[in-house]
Amino acid sequence: MIKVLVVFALMKMMVPPPPATVAKRADEYMQARLKVSKFSGAVLVARDGVPLFAKGYGFANYEHDVPNTTQTKFRLASVSKQFTAAGIMILEKEGKLRVDDPVSKHLPNVPDKWKDVTLHQLMSHTSGVPENLSKALIKGMWPQPIEKERLFDHLKESPLDFKPGEKWSYSNTGYALLGQVIEKITGLSYGDFLKVRIFEPLGMHDTGIDNRRLVLKNRANNYGTFMGQLSHAIYIDLSQVYSAGSMYSTVGDLLKWDNALYTDTILPQSSLERMWTPVKNGYGYGWLIHRRFGRLRINHTGGLPGCHTFVNRYPGSHVLVAVLCNLEGSPFDKVADALAAIAHGDPYDVPVVRVEAKIDPKILDKYVGEYELRPKVAIQITKEDEKLRAKFPNQNSRLIMTPESETKFFTKAAELTIAFEKDDKGKVTGIVVHDVGRDQRWKKVK
Repeated sequence: MIKVLVVFALMKMMVPPPPATVAKRADEYMQARLKVSKFSGAVLVARDGVPLFAKGYGFANYEHDVPNTTQTKFRLASVSKQFTAAGIMILEKEGKLRVDDPVSKHLPNVPDKWKDVTLHQLMSHTSGVPENLSKALIKGMWPQPIEKERLFDHLKESPLDFKPGEKWSYSNTGYALLGQVIEKITGLSYGDFLKVRIFEPLGMHDTGIDNRRLVLKNRANNYGTFMGQLSHAIYIDLSQVYSAGSMYSTVGDLLKWDNALYTDTILPQSSLERMWTPVKNGYGYGWLIHRRFGRLRINHTGGLPGCHTFVNRYPGSHVLVAVLCNLEGSPFDKVADALAAIAHGDPYDVPVVRVEAKIDPKILDKYVGEYELRPKVAIQITKEDEKLRAKFPNQNSRLIMTPESETKFFTKAAELTIAFEKDDKGKVTGIVVHDVGRDQRWKKVK
């Protein structure tokens, strides 16, 4: 009887919530989110190719009170890279190139130092080709349109950052080169190629390449904050990012794209599996592949001034979560994690407004130390300016810990809580870190 109950309990855990439950919980979560932090954009949760929840929040245009909806078109930023990589794979399928080709085979005028870099290395960010966007920003070039042939003028004398294939370093330059390869081989513009080969076949009529002259119905403007007030985001002409991040789309069109990735409509599954095979740092071709909360997740983020995007595929459960934002600082990652948890029936946290408690600063001294999850994986907690700060593994910054009580603290930046545990003598023995509906215990070792 016990075995039967255990099996029944496990089966219950594996059954995802019904659509109505997902929609109700997702909207409740988003309404709570709006009370705690700024968010403006559109979200979509789908399972088995069917939307379970899709809704817009905030405004596409704050000056005229135009609300965001599921039809609002947002800049995709680096989410565009998966489409560029798919374009290269389409051309390989047709025998017009090989991913192991050196870029110089198709673009003879690239700098001599880049000639041996392969398309594979460009797609996987292992080329060593230096990053161009940050240099363009320093030179104040972002607002200005630029011809794609001139994108790399300021990099021609730059050496490779490392020997191709040896390391991983995110490079928008590499994806801009891939767009030029597509144009050189096909004779079409990058945008026309994607339109003919991907967007039109899939009925993605609300997706395209953005530019400053385009009058685009249902466009989301991009916003940030300046001196604590809502402001227009710094403008960037998308010719500066080209095939590394110049697309716009809607959450609905991204679902059409996701559905196609389960078929051979655009690419055979063998090509898609290659795109989803990690090369270094979990990155394949235009996608990041890793496990999140025990599930395989294939995803990519995007970011430009006033723009955050996040597309998350969970192929094991056929779940898609898309979050498109037009307000800088919107917690797109927290929203995506929570909506994915809701779709799967996993634990998640409903955002709450936390209030800082006043405590004696002397209490903080006993909390300073090193807390270990497992060997060589530790959190360093220090005291600076009468505040506790936590440095998590593989993070350079230290999160300020705000007291909610004498033993429980929260971090505004990461939205997690840290509770200190003590033995019966009052000695601090460890911490419990609570994040995204889950607890982790870390033992104090120093």
